[in-house]
Amino acid sequence: MRVREVNYCGLSGGKDSTATALWLIHESGVPRETIRFAFCDTDNEHRWVYAHIMRLSRTFCELGCNPVEWLYPERGFLELAKWKKRFPSRKARFCTQFLKVIPSREDVQRLITEGHEVTVHSGVRAGESRDRAKLVERGFDDMFGCTVNRPLLRWKLADVIAIHEKYGVPLNPLYALGFTRVGCFPCINSKKSEIKLISIHFPERIDQIREQERSIGKISTFFARKTVPLRYRSLEVDTKSGRMKVATIDDVVRWSHTLKGAKEKTPVLFEDFYPDDVGLSCPSGMGMCE
Repeated sequence: MRVREVNYCGLSGGKDSTATALWLIHESGVPRETIRFAFCDTDNEHRWVYAHIMRLSRTFCELGCNPVEWLYPERGFLELAKWKKRFPSRKARFCTQFLKVIPSREDVQRLITEGHEVTVHSGVRAGESRDRAKLVERGFDDMFGCTVNRPLLRWKLADVIAIHEKYGVPLNPLYALGFTRVGCFPCINSKKSEIKLISIHFPERIDQIREQERSIGKISTFFARKTVPLRYRSLEVDTKSGRMKVATIDDVVRWSHTLKGAKEKTPVLFEDFYPDDVGLSCPSGMGMCE
């Protein structure tokens, strides 16, 4: 069996994974025909993310690369939540595992089984969390069963923006509205300001989440009950621990429009959205949502 080099790069539609792709194409020195881009469709993405991925795919093809491959999990976001009988949460973060990690790992392992020498290129950056700051730039990864390279590990946010500008590739347009996460819409870790933005610019998504909450059950809400103060929780439910109040999506939206903690001015520079990197990364540590 002929062994061929494969340089694997997962794309989320976010700034870091795109920066990794641009580095891989223009600055890594690897043959462009060996690069494999993969996008995991969680079925919980904004339509602009899909359009952005297709735009990137066309751009990469023009540069001599292969088109972006679309990967699909066994169950999309809502079907996974129904199967689990709950939405994911910070304590039960099964979303990244089932929707992105497993499809990507299976794709990589299939390539290895076919005889390819695979290197996974990840866009994680040390500035995003303390755990990521402990990572090494290059090493063998047991989960993927191959070498993982982290070329952006010591990059700052400014470096990520700069490589987009250098090669004329626009950022995902959701950033221009003030969103800090574009891997899911919304992410369970979304900021208060992002929920407010969704309710203003994309109220139909709030309507969808309301129906999704009803389809799974009264106790399971998209956001954890502690997302909002007790006075904003409107739904009373019976649990094994007794009666408690939980926060529906409408409660979270109502809270998101309160003044406390809200920005008093609209940022005009991309950097204004990100005073620092801490707290913006997915807790999974895989960098697959950025």
